[in-house]
Amino acid sequence: MSAEEEVSVSGSGGRGRAAAAAPVPAYERTITLFSPEGRLCQLDYAFNAVKTTGFTSVGVRGGDCVVVVTPVKEDPLMDDTTISNPFVITKRIGLLATGMPADGRAIAQEARNAAAEFRYKWGYEMSPRMLAQWIADRAQIHTQHAHIRPYGVVSMIFGIDEEDETPQLFTCDPAGQFFGHKAVSVGPKDKEVINFLEERMKCNPSLSIDSALQIGIVCKSSPNVRLEGPARFYITAEG
Repeated sequence: MSAEEEVSVSGSGGRGRAAAAAPVPAYERTITLFSPEGRLCQLDYAFNAVKTTGFTSVGVRGGDCVVVVTPVKEDPLMDDTTISNPFVITKRIGLLATGMPADGRAIAQEARNAAAEFRYKWGYEMSPRMLAQWIADRAQIHTQHAHIRPYGVVSMIFGIDEEDETPQLFTCDPAGQFFGHKAVSVGPKDKEVINFLEERMKCNPSLSIDSALQIGIVCKSSPNVRLEGPARFYITAEG
């Protein structure tokens, strides 16, 4: 067999193997199509993206405060202020993004614009609950259009309601759901952390700043949980 014939045979074999490969189902590639099991595959992948970043965050709501704890990646060649996951939205509201950092930054900027527009239109500050619902509505819209993808982030919105001076803690996920919490964890080790938080808060205490902060610190240092990296604390309280 000549060299030309060998090339021709191998080329046809390659095309045959390519043709024999099963095509990727459309519902695997498109957010707007359900799988036969009734799931949105791209949405499942967005939830996986939250866990593959390797960071687990914790939030605890006290009687007059909210404490959030998150690992911070240390790099001696980088400016720490440029790699922060918590963001200031207003004077009384913060947002902690767990997942893809770029998506978290984009959500935070959109949330700042929404809060500023709300204040300009109505003359008072947006509450944490209203902001959480606004972010959840945006995330849900991203599951209905083929030209955009879901955010690979779970947002933790925390702050003090200006009207009744009560602390609030919410999470918004890529599916567009939002929930209020007494305590919550997001990330690859969230189940272990939630089990710990349920044990510590089963009596439904009204925690002070010191108590809420202590739970966050103990939760981080627990040998059964152990969050990697140093922690950074963001506290909002009345006054």
